Amino acid sequence: MTDPTLQELWAIKDNLAKEHAYDLDSLVDYLKEKYHSDIESVQTNASPNVESESESSKKLQISHR
Repeated sequence: MTDPTLQELWAIKDNLAKEHAYDLDSLVDYLKEKYHSDIESVQTNASPNVESESESSKKLQISHR
């Protein structure tokens, strides 16, 4: 008996491959675009009160002078 989670993952993999006509270059381009759009979405939705690590480091360096 096959694990239902594995069956679902295999189905997703097979559907993605089929959507891109089993063309690896097409699939890689799609995944790169999706990755970059997801990153932009996370950055856009970030709380304005959250400082980046570099901003925090600059403030720490200034306060220690």
